[in-house]
Amino acid sequence: MSLVTLYALFADDIRLWAFNKSSDPYFFSFMICALILFAIEIIINSIVVDDYKYSFFFWLDIIATISLIPDIDWLINPLTDLYEFSPAI
Repeated sequence: MSLVTLYALFADDIRLWAFNKSSDPYFFSFMICALILFAIEIIINSIVVDDYKYSFFFWLDIIATISLIPDIDWLINPLTDLYEFSPAI
């Protein structure tokens, strides 16, 4: 999970800095995998670790996992299109 965390922290910056647009689907796929892995980790910790559920670190992990969503264009573009303001003509 340490490598997944490092990927989640730096992958989007590296994608924008060093790669072409054609490589975006690979980065987004790996980012979705990271999102799923973090969600699984939260679920497992909630079941296994005493006093984890609803603790400070639980909410910190939830916020960190949700913060990955804006980095994934496949997830954020439909949401922005859904709420896009188009004035009536």
